[in-house]
Amino acid sequence: MRRSRWARALTLFDSDEARAASLAAELGARFPERTVTSGGDLRETLAQTSGLIHATPTGMAKLPGLPLSAEYLHKELWVAEIVYFPLETELLKAAKTIGCRTVSGGGMAVCQAVDALRIFTGREPDAERMFAHFQTLLER
Repeated sequence: MRRSRWARALTLFDSDEARAASLAAELGARFPERTVTSGGDLRETLAQTSGLIHATPTGMAKLPGLPLSAEYLHKELWVAEIVYFPLETELLKAAKTIGCRTVSGGGMAVCQAVDALRIFTGREPDAERMFAHFQTLLER
Protein backbone atom coordinates (compact mmCIF):
# COMPACT_ATOMS: atom_id res chain seq x y z
CA MET A 1 0.00 0.00 0.00
CA ARG A 2 1.37 3.40 -0.98
CA ARG A 3 1.35 5.97 1.82
CA SER A 4 0.39 9.54 1.08
CA ARG A 5 3.06 12.10 1.80
CA TRP A 6 0.35 14.55 2.80
CA ALA A 7 -1.35 14.70 6.17
CA ARG A 8 -4.86 13.28 6.33
CA ALA A 9 -5.66 15.35 9.39
CA LEU A 10 -4.31 18.57 10.86
CA THR A 11 -5.07 20.11 14.24
CA LEU A 12 -4.03 23.72 14.87
CA PHE A 13 -3.23 25.13 18.30
CA ASP A 14 -2.77 28.81 19.05
CA SER A 15 -2.88 30.94 22.19
CA ASP A 16 -5.66 32.80 20.35
CA GLU A 17 -8.29 30.09 19.87
CA ALA A 18 -10.36 32.23 17.49
CA ARG A 19 -7.33 32.70 15.21
CA ALA A 20 -6.70 28.94 15.16
CA ALA A 21 -10.38 28.24 14.40
CA SER A 22 -10.38 30.81 11.59
CA LEU A 23 -7.26 29.34 9.98
CA ALA A 24 -8.63 25.80 10.38
CA ALA A 25 -11.83 26.83 8.59
CA GLU A 26 -9.85 28.45 5.76
CA LEU A 27 -7.58 25.43 5.33
CA GLY A 28 -10.54 23.06 5.55
CA ALA A 29 -12.23 24.94 2.70
CA ARG A 30 -9.06 24.84 0.58
CA PHE A 31 -8.41 21.15 1.27
CA PRO A 32 -11.83 19.51 1.69
CA GLU A 33 -10.32 16.02 1.40
CA ARG A 34 -8.42 16.65 4.66
CA THR A 35 -9.70 16.96 8.21
CA VAL A 36 -8.65 20.30 9.66
CA THR A 37 -9.60 21.20 13.22
CA SER A 38 -8.39 23.50 15.97
CA GLY A 39 -7.88 23.34 19.70
CA GLY A 40 -8.71 20.57 22.08
CA ASP A 41 -6.36 18.89 24.52
CA LEU A 42 -2.80 19.32 23.23
CA ARG A 43 -1.37 16.42 25.24
CA GLU A 44 -4.09 14.03 24.05
CA THR A 45 -3.79 15.21 20.44
CA LEU A 46 -0.01 14.70 20.40
CA ALA A 47 -0.38 11.24 21.93
CA GLN A 48 -2.51 10.24 18.93
CA THR A 49 -0.48 11.88 16.16
CA SER A 50 2.70 11.21 14.24
CA GLY A 51 3.97 14.74 13.67
CA LEU A 52 4.38 18.16 15.24
CA ILE A 53 5.22 21.38 13.40
CA HIS A 54 6.21 24.14 15.78
CA ALA A 55 5.64 27.60 14.30
CA THR A 56 5.87 30.08 17.18
CA PRO A 57 8.86 32.24 18.16
CA THR A 58 9.36 30.24 21.36
CA GLY A 59 12.83 28.75 21.29
CA MET A 60 14.44 31.62 19.43
CA ALA A 61 17.66 32.95 20.95
CA LYS A 62 15.69 35.93 22.32
CA LEU A 63 12.77 33.78 23.51
CA PRO A 64 14.32 30.60 24.93
CA GLY A 65 12.24 27.77 26.26
CA LEU A 66 9.84 25.09 25.14
CA PRO A 67 6.48 25.82 23.48
CA LEU A 68 4.95 22.82 25.26
CA SER A 69 5.84 20.37 27.98
CA ALA A 70 8.55 17.92 26.90
CA GLU A 71 6.40 15.25 28.57
CA TYR A 72 3.95 15.57 25.64
CA LEU A 73 6.54 14.24 23.17
CA HIS A 74 6.81 10.54 22.34
CA LYS A 75 9.41 8.65 20.32
CA GLU A 76 7.03 7.89 17.41
CA LEU A 77 6.58 11.62 16.82
CA TRP A 78 8.49 13.56 14.18
CA VAL A 79 9.13 17.17 15.14
CA ALA A 80 9.66 19.99 12.64
CA GLU A 81 10.86 23.38 13.82
CA ILE A 82 10.40 26.72 12.11
CA VAL A 83 12.82 28.59 14.40
CA TYR A 84 16.29 28.76 12.83
CA PHE A 85 18.29 30.78 15.32
CA PRO A 86 19.44 28.70 17.04
CA LEU A 87 19.15 25.75 14.67
CA GLU A 88 18.91 23.33 17.57
CA THR A 89 16.17 24.67 19.83
CA GLU A 90 15.26 23.30 23.22
CA LEU A 91 12.28 21.60 21.56
CA LEU A 92 14.53 19.78 19.07
CA LYS A 93 16.97 18.81 21.84
CA ALA A 94 14.14 17.36 23.93
CA ALA A 95 12.69 15.53 20.92
CA LYS A 96 16.08 14.05 19.93
CA THR A 97 16.69 12.92 23.51
CA ILE A 98 13.65 10.64 23.42
CA GLY A 99 14.31 9.41 19.88
CA CYS A 100 12.04 11.57 17.73
CA ARG A 101 12.97 12.26 14.13
CA THR A 102 13.56 16.01 13.82
CA VAL A 103 13.87 18.73 11.20
CA SER A 104 15.48 22.06 12.08
CA GLY A 105 14.33 25.46 10.91
CA GLY A 106 17.25 25.64 8.45
CA GLY A 107 14.95 24.93 5.53
CA MET A 108 12.80 27.89 6.56
CA ALA A 109 15.88 30.15 6.56
CA VAL A 110 16.85 29.00 3.07
CA CYS A 111 13.30 29.38 1.71
CA GLN A 112 13.12 32.92 3.06
CA ALA A 113 16.47 33.69 1.41
CA VAL A 114 15.23 32.22 -1.88
CA ASP A 115 12.14 34.44 -1.81
CA ALA A 116 14.17 37.52 -0.82
CA LEU A 117 16.64 36.95 -3.66
CA ARG A 118 13.77 36.60 -6.13
CA ILE A 119 12.12 39.80 -4.88
CA PHE A 120 15.31 41.88 -4.81
CA THR A 121 16.87 40.70 -8.06
CA GLY A 122 13.92 39.58 -10.16
CA ARG A 123 15.85 36.39 -10.96
CA GLU A 124 14.81 32.83 -10.17
CA PRO A 125 17.23 31.46 -7.54
CA ASP A 126 18.42 27.86 -7.50
CA ALA A 127 16.81 26.78 -4.22
CA GLU A 128 18.40 23.33 -4.22
CA ARG A 129 21.87 24.80 -4.70
CA MET A 130 21.25 27.32 -1.94
CA PHE A 131 20.10 24.60 0.45
CA ALA A 132 23.12 22.43 -0.43
CA HIS A 133 25.41 25.40 0.26
CA PHE A 134 23.63 26.00 3.56
CA GLN A 135 24.25 22.36 4.51
CA THR A 136 27.97 22.67 3.72
CA LEU A 137 28.18 25.76 5.94
CA LEU A 138 26.60 23.80 8.79
CA GLU A 139 29.10 20.98 8.37
CA ARG A 140 32.05 23.35 8.90
